[in-house]
Amino acid sequence: MSVRADRLLLIVDLLRRHGRMSAAELARRLEVTPRTVMRDIESLSLLGVPVYAERGRRGGFALLPGYRPDAEDLTPEEARALLLAGGADVAGALGLGEAFARAARRLATGLPDTHAQEVGRLAERVVVDPGGWGGAVSPPASLAPVFEAVQRDRRLRVDYRALSSGHGGRRTLDPWGLVLAGSAWYLIAAHRGVAHTYRLSRFSSVRLLEEPSRRPERLDLAATWRELRTAWNQRPSQPIALRVDRAQLTMVERVLQMVQIGGLTHTDEGEEHVVVRTRVSSLRGTTALLLGFGTWVRALEPPELIAEMVRVGAEAVGQYD
Repeated sequence: MSVRADRLLLIVDLLRRHGRMSAAELARRLEVTPRTVMRDIESLSLLGVPVYAERGRRGGFALLPGYRPDAEDLTPEEARALLLAGGADVAGALGLGEAFARAARRLATGLPDTHAQEVGRLAERVVVDPGGWGGAVSPPASLAPVFEAVQRDRRLRVDYRALSSGHGGRRTLDPWGLVLAGSAWYLIAAHRGVAHTYRLSRFSSVRLLEEPSRRPERLDLAATWRELRTAWNQRPSQPIALRVDRAQLTMVERVLQMVQIGGLTHTDEGEEHVVVRTRVSSLRGTTALLLGFGTWVRALEPPELIAEMVRVGAEAVGQYD
C-alpha cells in the first residue's frame, strides 16, 4: 500500500471515530498540510466515499452516518505484525511497526460506527510507554539478526558474556525463539543440544550462518520458557541486605532484577533510607551492579558481599589513581 493510500484510509478511520473534524485538525494528526488534506478529501469523494463538508464556525468534514468501508485483506506482513503479543512496541522493535499500524487501521474500517468510536475513545485515554520516565527503551542491536535467524530457522554464531561469571566465549547456537520478559529480550536456543536462555544485550557480536538450525518438532516455546525460568529461580542463591536511599529505591530494584532470584522485600529505616532484602545468583555480578550507585547503596549483609565491594572498589581506585 502506498503512503497516500494509507493516509486516505487513516482519514476515513479518523472521521468514523470522531464524527467531524476540521482540515486543520486532520492535517495536525496526519502531519501534512491542510492543502494536502483537501486534495485527499477530493480523492475520497472520487473513490465513492460519502464524505461531505459542513460549513460554519464549527464545521469540518464528516462521513454519512452508518458508512462502513469494505475492509481489505491483510498482507502476510501485516498479519504477522498484528498477531504478535505485545502490540505496537514489540512490532516496532522487530521492524514491523508500520505493518502493525496498517493492519490495525484496516481492521478498524470493518467495525460498526459505535465500536469504532469506542476504540477511538480508548486510544485517546490510555497511553502505554514501556520506557517509563527514563524514556524509550531501545531494543538491543542484536535483535534484528537474531529475529531473522528465528524466522528462517538458521544457526547463529555469537560472542556472549554471562553477567553472573563475567566469562564469555564464542558459541554456535540453534535458535528456538525469542522472549520479551519485562523490557529485556531473551533468545531461547540450544548449545550442543541443551536449551539455554541468552539475554540479547550480552551479545557482543552475532553472525547469521547459512546452516539450518535444529529445532524440535512440536516445540512449545512458552512451556520451554517457563521451565527454564523455573530452573533459574531454583538455582543456589545467597541472601543480601542493602541500605538504599529512598529516592533511588525504584532504580535499585530495577537493576537488581538482573541478578535477583525470587522476591524482594524492603522495610523503612528512618525517613531517608530503606533496607532491601532479596536473594541473588552471584555476589560478583551484584557487586558490579551496586558499585555504580556509589553512596546511594550500602551493603549490610552478608560479610562476603561487603568484602567483595571493598575489594573491587579498591581495584577501581588503584586503576584510576
